[in-house]
Amino acid sequence: MPVSDVPPGLEPVSSIKVVAAGGDSRWLPYAGKAIFSNVVPIDEREGKILLAFRVDGFGRNKYNPFSGPIQPGSNPLKAATRDLQGQCGLQAVDISKLGKLIVVLEGNAIALDVDVFRTTSWRGDVADTLEVRPRWFSTPTALSSGSPKLPAVPWDQMFEDNKFWFPLVTEGKYFIGRIDFGAPSPGEDVGPLLRYWFATV
Repeated sequence: MPVSDVPPGLEPVSSIKVVAAGGDSRWLPYAGKAIFSNVVPIDEREGKILLAFRVDGFGRNKYNPFSGPIQPGSNPLKAATRDLQGQCGLQAVDISKLGKLIVVLEGNAIALDVDVFRTTSWRGDVADTLEVRPRWFSTPTALSSGSPKLPAVPWDQMFEDNKFWFPLVTEGKYFIGRIDFGAPSPGEDVGPLLRYWFATV
């Protein structure tokens, strides 16, 4: 795919495979970026994935990855490890960066620049916190095997873009993506999904 077709905000790369795209090419403008981490714990042996049900803040009443802001000059991997432990009690042992997302919200001049991490090994036990209620779900692979031990990932209780890139995390594929959301209705964090683009690298 031509480098020129990579949406604005993402670093041009020479070899990619587009796995999902929708909407037009009129990407929303933005003036700056706020950097965040997303962490997804995956138990490959048991075929399960841990999600964070937010009880407060951005993403309230939805399932999300474990996430938090990365301060300028901070180490993204260390920040991701810290946020995971603070939000559910797990201390990541094996954690790696698996993706980059640029999320733009209509009417907001600051885009979300998100580093996506995956961990498959950790210490500690899962516990509820003030902000998050962690819950396990079956991975898509476990569901396709015909013998899932847990419910499927609740896509209808997540942000609309997650269904496109979460399977890439469970498969361990490095990816990049751009998401534009429309203006939110009162009480909502984001509006409708306007356009999206995801590719493996």
